[in-house]
Amino acid sequence: MSTLDLVQLSKRFSGSVNAVQSVDMNVHDGEFMCILGPSGCGKSTLLRMIAGFEMPTSGDITIDGDSVAALPANRRPTAMVFQKYTLWPHMKVFDNIAFGLQLRHLSKADIARKVQEALELVSLAGYEDRYPAQLSGGQQQRVALARALVLEPKILLLDEPFSSLDAILRVRLREELRRIQRRLQITAIFVTHDQEEALTLADRIAVMNAGRIEQIDAPAQIYASPRTLFVADFIGAMNLLSGTVTNGRLAVGGLHLDVPMGAPGGAVTVAIRPEDLAVLPAAHPEAWSAVIEQISDLGHYRRAILEVGAGSSAFTMKMYLPKSFNPAEGSTLQVYPRRYLVYGGAGAAPFECVRPLPSEALTV
Repeated sequence: MSTLDLVQLSKRFSGSVNAVQSVDMNVHDGEFMCILGPSGCGKSTLLRMIAGFEMPTSGDITIDGDSVAALPANRRPTAMVFQKYTLWPHMKVFDNIAFGLQLRHLSKADIARKVQEALELVSLAGYEDRYPAQLSGGQQQRVALARALVLEPKILLLDEPFSSLDAILRVRLREELRRIQRRLQITAIFVTHDQEEALTLADRIAVMNAGRIEQIDAPAQIYASPRTLFVADFIGAMNLLSGTVTNGRLAVGGLHLDVPMGAPGGAVTVAIRPEDLAVLPAAHPEAWSAVIEQISDLGHYRRAILEVGAGSSAFTMKMYLPKSFNPAEGSTLQVYPRRYLVYGGAGAAPFECVRPLPSEALTV
């Protein structure tokens, strides 16, 4: 097990393309860290710098306190699993996995033992004499994982390894990956643009945007308390509403909410999770009247698209309804925001507002 530290790490490509900008990040011993962000945010470039496939423009990379920033990839104690399997099609599974060990000049007996252990770890014992073309996509990615693990790296790096697989297989393989990582207690860094994947796998998540890390936190903290509007909008479903705070009252499209003492005045953005909206059975002074535009059945709950308010100040929101509650499209609901975040000036932490939930309220 090992620790990784990134210190003011930056990468500038030709011209003025700042792919990664002044990233500070530490990954703990045995931790599973996910780097999450949209396409083009710099997450794969960041991973490739850790691996040694890209050299940083500035900053440092240390593993267990030793700088590796100037070392080539083959001298770093890391191993990479790529999005594409990158298996040699003319080699059998055994030889694909054994290749790195052969470069280290291990004995045939040690290579055979280590390859067999790696195959058993990824549940592919008995597949060593097959060629990649004889394997499914999921099996090929397991071979790629075994090829990385057999090198016994201090840090395992994974660059969107499941993105080309179907949804059911992705779920199965990420569960298998987490099992293997916990069993080996290996430090792992996993790059993905899939928020569900990150929330499921990670001990902590680093959310990237435009080359910078906007927040590093545990999944539950990232979801419940996004530090910036980008994180709030990127992680999970969120209603983002424009509002104005005047004299301790928050106006949103002609409707009102309370804000805590010290909340910023002027223009703000209100963030409300769909599950933080409750339904009241009758009119309530703190509820909003909303018309259901659309309902979708999502299995254990329903998702409703609402038009809230009236006239030019009306706005649209998403909310989740319990399965037991089945109103018709076009009907009116009394919607009660029970928790919301208020974002003021740039860089300022949001204010959390939690209101008492009436006993008769319906929630997911």
